[in-house]
Amino acid sequence: MKSKLLFCILIILAVGAGAFFFGQKRAADKYHVISGFAWDKDEWANRTKGIRTSYNPDHDLNAETLTLVPGDERWLDFMFWCFNNKLAEHQVEAYGGTEWDGPKGGVIFHWAPGSRWETHTLASFGFTIGHTVGEHEWKDTQFPEFFEKFGGTYGINVKDRLAEIDTSSPNGWVEFLEYCGGPNSPYYRYLFHQEAVVDPIRERIYLIGGQGVAFEYTYERYYHELREVLTDAKAFQFFQMYDLYGPGFACMTGWAKNKLSAQLHGFSFTDDTSKWTTKPGVAKAVKYNPNPELPKVPKMREFSFATAGQDIYRKQCTPCHGVNGDGKGFLAAGFDVKPRDFRQGQYKFRSTPSGTLPAISDVEHIIRVGVPGGTMPAWGEFLSKEDIHNVAVYLTTFSERFLDAWNSKKEPEILPVSPEPANLASLAARGKELYIQAQCTKCHGETGVGNGPSAPDLKDIWENQIRAADLTYKWQFKNGHAPRDIYRTFNGGLNGTPMPSYKDMFASEEDKWALVAYVLSLSPNERPVLHLKEYRSKFASVIDSNGIVRR
Repeated sequence: MKSKLLFCILIILAVGAGAFFFGQKRAADKYHVISGFAWDKDEWANRTKGIRTSYNPDHDLNAETLTLVPGDERWLDFMFWCFNNKLAEHQVEAYGGTEWDGPKGGVIFHWAPGSRWETHTLASFGFTIGHTVGEHEWKDTQFPEFFEKFGGTYGINVKDRLAEIDTSSPNGWVEFLEYCGGPNSPYYRYLFHQEAVVDPIRERIYLIGGQGVAFEYTYERYYHELREVLTDAKAFQFFQMYDLYGPGFACMTGWAKNKLSAQLHGFSFTDDTSKWTTKPGVAKAVKYNPNPELPKVPKMREFSFATAGQDIYRKQCTPCHGVNGDGKGFLAAGFDVKPRDFRQGQYKFRSTPSGTLPAISDVEHIIRVGVPGGTMPAWGEFLSKEDIHNVAVYLTTFSERFLDAWNSKKEPEILPVSPEPANLASLAARGKELYIQAQCTKCHGETGVGNGPSAPDLKDIWENQIRAADLTYKWQFKNGHAPRDIYRTFNGGLNGTPMPSYKDMFASEEDKWALVAYVLSLSPNERPVLHLKEYRSKFASVIDSNGIVRR
């Protein structure tokens, strides 16, 4: 009898081990690093077949996507349920292929490690850069050991630093993501973020991450995080619990350790639920639409190019700029510098006169080199020349004014730039007089650091708060810091912002160049850099409040 029992136990163990190793092999064949205990889409569908809840009374739960969205009566409880299960924990792993046998052409995100929900997804470059730079605001000084081999750290965002290393390929990103996200990295599973607290009044989620990072999400932004991991079927236990315990079961009973009366970064959360904008069990009149349709490409000049550009725009640009080109993609709310709204045809950086449309070559240039100090990537790292032209043509379709000009084939007027004086630096003293005369101090301050009396109230035409440029650090000038670039900024202005054109204020070309000379004199000749060997002893004394290395 004992021998039969022992034999049965051995058989059970053998079958269990076989299933485990088969599961591990099946997952390894596809993903290499996904646990064999994780359930794939088919298994989730099978596990939930026939399950009925108030959310799906007459059909199986959707195994393809997450249809529960902000605005649904269950949303607040759902967020807390996700918090408690750590569903949105993730690691930004690698570019296009490290330990990954799936599609290439993006960045791998590894979600919910160690759970039944564990999975990989492929994110676009635009989403990844917006996430790590626009939301997390990673700077090179957070990774001094990585950037030391490229000359040290400057205190600028990672996107700008990598673009300087290689402007024509994603190789810098490949190496950086492998360094900070690979399994051998000291930061592995440290840089991903965790939800800290929900604010049902402002409808925000506050998050913390590695390297002292703290930021916030809108509910709509959080939905896009969750749908990378979940489908309705994968959340079947939530729907069952909601029916079992009722509205408020997760958000009002201490789930996720959300302290409604706690203080976090100056925000106070009240216990008075009457002030909550989102309430448990109460649906909103309009639910969030996570999949708006792209507008049709109009019949236009270079229609085929615009159509190809729309496909790239959809994949890479919509997370920030939105499907309608209004600058309201689901990432945008978390950015300090808001994405451009293309609908008015207002482009700040141009080679054309103030108030006019840009040349298509201007649009291509900005797409190719990006915008320093903001989230806009240097797409020359990821897209071909043809791709960039196609996207530029597609952007004209968002503005009727721009589209009409493009279809007319009328060449825009180019702002003339006179030859740079050989004695440019010697004109700086005269330039200082003109700087004061032109009242540049009102925005940029007497010393040029951007602290003038008008600076706190500066807004663009879309009512976004904007910063006056810090003229003492030329390497972050958004329109370039070569003398010719600065001349063009002064004389062309920055459309859509309080920065006017000074083209008609100064009669002589020498005066125009004198102002350029003075602005250049405010920055040091050589870019300040902090080397790893000095990092520990000097970090606190050479980094300013904006994170830039100053000496």
